[in-house]
Amino acid sequence: MRTLSHWDVIACMNYFKRIGLNSDGLRVCIGQTEPTEPKRVKLNLQQITKQNHRRTAQVLVLKRFLSFPPGISAWITINFLTGGLHSHGSTTVGMLDLGGGSTQITFSPRDEKTIQDSPVDSIRSFQMFSNTHTVYTHSYLGLGLMSARLAILGGPIGSSTELLSTCLPAEFSGTWEHADIIYTVKGQEAGGPAYEACRSIVEKVLFRKVMKASEAADVDFYAFSYYYDRAVDLGVIDEKRGGTIRVSDYVQAAQTVCSRVIRGPLQSPFLCLDLVYISVLLQELGLPPHKQLKLARTINQVETSWALGATFHYMETLKRP
Repeated sequence: MRTLSHWDVIACMNYFKRIGLNSDGLRVCIGQTEPTEPKRVKLNLQQITKQNHRRTAQVLVLKRFLSFPPGISAWITINFLTGGLHSHGSTTVGMLDLGGGSTQITFSPRDEKTIQDSPVDSIRSFQMFSNTHTVYTHSYLGLGLMSARLAILGGPIGSSTELLSTCLPAEFSGTWEHADIIYTVKGQEAGGPAYEACRSIVEKVLFRKVMKASEAADVDFYAFSYYYDRAVDLGVIDEKRGGTIRVSDYVQAAQTVCSRVIRGPLQSPFLCLDLVYISVLLQELGLPPHKQLKLARTINQVETSWALGATFHYMETLKRP
């Protein structure tokens, strides 16, 4: 495990702010390869603390972001704003977030069997507003949209930064920057229907990496980040007001966009790839095509940021002896 200097800490903070303000991005930066290695995270934090004992503010920030899963923080925010946390027994909603480096799913199981059948580290219980809440939460590090793009494009071969893919328009040639590396990306003839060719690649990238969450098909979900952005790109929802979208809408949009011989002047060359990835990911998580998702950036004029939930959690920790 590498040694972290003070400047590493600052670089990490800047890096995870750039790729997505959540603890998974930070885990990548400080050297944790899997989100289910608490001992390694603890070791890294001890290492940072020893080397930066005079930089207590930065150390406390790092500890704060790693102490509570961002998926749960976002879940708290949404359910506080929708009234799900106002009283014992209130109906709660689920949370889906697709960032650049990771993706999260969090919901409160209604069936005890879901709790029993789920991996131990996917079930978390915590106190909030004098009530105990139990949630299913899982963060998939490396399956955020930008990280997935790189994997779907094939990743660099050796030291090459040129990427070819049938998920891009055949006539496209351009550049794409990811994690401070500038890639040359080009489209490639699929030799058949472009949608099917791209979907096949995406399915291979996701093969055995995502667990179908029990009850996911029956939970009312709010979806955020790139789920929202791509729905805006499609014109399905208003950019400011949000709206609703079905999983099948992403699927149908992917089929339409990927089949276009010539893309529109304002259309991103990555739109086919992104939509295929989103549609396959949602179904791998256990959401059927007819499932409707709510998309919102604000609820009652309050931003749907995980930071609000993280603040509530921090306030709860202050009550402990």
